[in-house]
Amino acid sequence: MDSNIVGLLISFPFLALVIALAIALKKWCAISSESMRKVIHIGVSNWWFILLHYFNTLSYALIGPILFILLNSLFTFLDWGSALGLSDRKRNWGLIYFPVTLVILTILQYQGLVRPLSTTIGVLVMGYGDGLAALVGAKWGKREIPFNVSKKSYLGTVTMFAVSLVIITVALCFFSDLSPLRLLLIALSVAFISAVVELLTPFGLDNLTVPLLATLLIEVLV
Repeated sequence: MDSNIVGLLISFPFLALVIALAIALKKWCAISSESMRKVIHIGVSNWWFILLHYFNTLSYALIGPILFILLNSLFTFLDWGSALGLSDRKRNWGLIYFPVTLVILTILQYQGLVRPLSTTIGVLVMGYGDGLAALVGAKWGKREIPFNVSKKSYLGTVTMFAVSLVIITVALCFFSDLSPLRLLLIALSVAFISAVVELLTPFGLDNLTVPLLATLLIEVLV
């Protein structure tokens, strides 16, 4: 069977599983709506590995992210998310921005404008970095950073930096031939910039700014 078809057949059950897991955690573990949103956010970012492994044609690779956009738009504009406890429409916009980013990065990668290494780091920095930052910050972050529109905490921002640093370092260790010093400097720089941009970008727009900027920085620096 064509690997693109296999990728599609895996993608939709995968998305359903991510949403089902988030619903189960909200129901049985009483997590907040924001935590549920971030569980979906982290889970969906792993779809990028399906793209890398199965899709070799741009048209097929775009089907998943475009459907994610349509589905998330319905949840936001028709308030379908209320049934799942996602009633904050302004916050739900972030669920639309992330697959929009996936569309942009998919096109850039398949057109040969950026390397898979760069796009993968961008997606994972956003998925895991931002997602875990929000979960940790909401649970344990008591001190908010002043003059911060999104009311993010010091602990959340430190988590964003630390997770991003780990992701970038591991990726560059395995998929680049940089010297240890240069690798560390690049990882520290991109992680720090990603954390600052995530902190300063309001209204869920960090789902666009962070992965796109991280991708660009890796592409230029590595």
